Amino acid sequence: MRYLSQIFQPVITIPRDAIIKNTEITCKSQKLLLECGLVRPTSAGFFTILPLARRVLNKLETLVHHCMEEIGAQRMSLPSLTAAKLWEKTGRLQDIGVELLKVEDRHGKKYVLSPTHEEAMADLLADIGPLSYKQLPLLLYQISNKFRDEPRPKHGLLRSREFSMLDAYGAHTTHACASETYDRVTNTYRKLFDTLQLPIHRVAAPSGAMGGTLSHEWQLTADTGEDILDMCLKCDRVVRAETVNDVCDKCASEMKRVNSIEVGHTFVLGERYSAALGAHYTARETTPTPIYMSCYGIGITRLLAASVEALGNDKALRWPDAIAPYRLLIIGPKEGSKEWSIGGWEEVQRLGQELEQVGLAGDVLLDDKHTHTIGRRMKAADRMGYPIIVVCGRSTTENPPKYELYTSKAVGYTAPILLTRTELITEVARIARNGNIDIQLASKRLYVLGFHGFSPTISYRTGFRGFYYQCRNKSGMSNYVVEAPAGPGPGGARISPVNIENASYSVLKRYNDIVKSKEDKREYRILETVVDPVHELAGSTGEIP
Repeated sequence: MRYLSQIFQPVITIPRDAIIKNTEITCKSQKLLLECGLVRPTSAGFFTILPLARRVLNKLETLVHHCMEEIGAQRMSLPSLTAAKLWEKTGRLQDIGVELLKVEDRHGKKYVLSPTHEEAMADLLADIGPLSYKQLPLLLYQISNKFRDEPRPKHGLLRSREFSMLDAYGAHTTHACASETYDRVTNTYRKLFDTLQLPIHRVAAPSGAMGGTLSHEWQLTADTGEDILDMCLKCDRVVRAETVNDVCDKCASEMKRVNSIEVGHTFVLGERYSAALGAHYTARETTPTPIYMSCYGIGITRLLAASVEALGNDKALRWPDAIAPYRLLIIGPKEGSKEWSIGGWEEVQRLGQELEQVGLAGDVLLDDKHTHTIGRRMKAADRMGYPIIVVCGRSTTENPPKYELYTSKAVGYTAPILLTRTELITEVARIARNGNIDIQLASKRLYVLGFHGFSPTISYRTGFRGFYYQCRNKSGMSNYVVEAPAGPGPGGARISPVNIENASYSVLKRYNDIVKSKEDKREYRILETVVDPVHELAGSTGEIP
């Protein structure tokens, strides 16, 4: 548990009537991250990441690690400097050219400050090879800082010269093997972005200077984005707006043009790098063959800024709940007030300790600026975008004392809910446990086994009645309806309740889409989550209004 006054957060306060003429501030994420004290520019395209932004990146990196490890990827670290001769061999030293930051050591050897590491990975595989076909497929990844000499660095962290990135590399025997890995990484990307509850779309794209046979961009829709997409208003078709796409080629419906930010990219590279740098594998009674490679990237610092672009407003930050700097802020009474005399600071601290114990360990922040009014502190909290705010206001003088609970919206916060201390702790615990849950499906009963720390996404699908869970087992991903009547399911298929006995699955998503129809008076069984291990999920029957 931290105190707000202890956070190193050099906030920039702009007078209310000030006229801003700084044309270098070009988007809201750049403006808000700077003014709220999360980043500080050092020179064009370079930034100091301050403590609150570092917490966001730590949480994001943790989610990425969990997702990558879950599909069998192994973490490693490659040096930032790569020998320029490797880039010459693959032809990218000339192809990328001036965007590469280059250095030369005292012996005259030339290096590249790598924007990506395909050459370094292929060189590593060549150095230890040839590999046996039994060692493949292999998936390695790292999260590290990359460098690019942007001609016009702008939009803050969205286009900087130094940036943090996940880059993963697959080594395979064939295109079919690479495609299987590609699908697994695609699924884990979807899981990650669903956890963040961001509107990110996978879009087919040219391979460009990277080369290869298959390429997809992962695009987050946002007004500030420099890329343009055409999105179908009816189906899930999304394409790059390289030509005029007025009508969807999938369902013939109208297309909508939107701006977007590229936050990730995936490639099947083939043999371009392995053949050039001598990375081979051997099979039974065959000569060494170039390894078939794939690669996968997510811009970590870019994703932070893009999240603010997508969720924030012109005056306030907003975060995906899973990566907010702190998930809960407690605002105590003003010093000297009646509420202060009754409870005081000690009572606020005790409340913070109790809330930390219900799933928010290390994620509770206490606003200890007691001399400021609650209204002033609430305004500052709104600007920071904490997902949950608890205010110890006038109602704490009642018997029993009541606390104000706020949750963030796109603009402002929800109307306060007055709760007793017990009710508050229960409600915060309910919110805090929105994590991925390992469940056992047995005779249509669900048992909680533990948490992975990922937030499930609620998705709305027209025409689907009841609940279904998207589960994953060793053979892949499957959808199962639990305690719901038969009805139209994903993709138009009709699916019914299932009975899965003695099987363990990992829940990726929980979809809740009950069609509210006045004509439809059937009852649906509502499943509620219970946190305690090995407890059956509670069920209640409700009627559709």
